[in-house]
Amino acid sequence: MPEKKPNRRPGRAVSMDEAKQLLAVCGKGAAGARNAAFIAITYGAGLRCREALQLKPRDISRSIEGVVIQIVSGKGNKSRQVALDLEFRLYLERWLEKRENLGITNRSPVICGITESTQLNALGGSRGTKGKPVSSALMRATVARLAKKAGIEQRVHVHGLRHGFATLAEREGMKLAALQAQLGHSSLATTANYIAKHSVQERLDFMADRQRRRQAAQASE
Repeated sequence: MPEKKPNRRPGRAVSMDEAKQLLAVCGKGAAGARNAAFIAITYGAGLRCREALQLKPRDISRSIEGVVIQIVSGKGNKSRQVALDLEFRLYLERWLEKRENLGITNRSPVICGITESTQLNALGGSRGTKGKPVSSALMRATVARLAKKAGIEQRVHVHGLRHGFATLAEREGMKLAALQAQLGHSSLATTANYIAKHSVQERLDFMADRQRRRQAAQASE
């Protein structure tokens, strides 16, 4: 009988302030615009990393009312439509315009390589090939690097962006059934458990931050 794997502590949900800090340090060049768009769609729509990297321009519908993203093949090979938080729309729009100016066609993934170089990269292989897919390893490393650059002390993981969306949406009143559909969960119970775990994590983070503040105050006395 296989050994039962231990329960792992859920990844930390990224806060709205932290998401904005990440976006602020992305930079204004092509790579910065692409990375900001990746953060915008994972945090602003609650996408899984793989879902974000598989998106094609045809999967994104923009109108005055908002942005709707079609997930063609989500977890379990299921399709769904998700809405993008309007606060993050501009970052996606900027990248779509910039990639068009770079001559990247609509056959390429939305999040793709940006340079003509064909030199292989240890993290993704295709980072330097314009219009080619990039790996999840590359984007995880990119988000971690941006978090360090932004001065965020706690670990920031790509999946924490999705968790952050879920936590914020629930707090701001999105109904559980709507959140389930947005996240692509198979059941309401999964979504409820998802939120509950991260509610506890938020409290743990708060307690840890409070203890650090107390220690800092005592040290300055």
